[in-house]
Amino acid sequence: MAVKVLITRKFKKNTIKEAYKALMELRAMVTVLPGYLSGQTLISAEDPHKLLVISTWVSKKRWEDWQATETRKKFQKKLADLLETPEQSEIYYVGEKEPEWVDMA
Repeated sequence: MAVKVLITRKFKKNTIKEAYKALMELRAMVTVLPGYLSGQTLISAEDPHKLLVISTWVSKKRWEDWQATETRKKFQKKLADLLETPEQSEIYYVGEKEPEWVDMA
């Protein structure tokens, strides 16, 4: 089942250009990976140093496989130096997975 991965990052004020360049490099790498479907980078209307990356993967397993690679870990370290606060990520299922509370109605 497909998943959407939402990653929020708030970058230090003097690092946003370097961060955006690194994110585009990372996106270029990930687009050819098995299981990657799409990605989007959003810039907060309230704070231009806060970015939300939304990527879509064919499964949670494919996302976890990518997350465990040395390449991803290397980029995560590189980006961590540019962050004001630690990155936050969440995974959401897309499609047919029913939450437990559906039968409560």
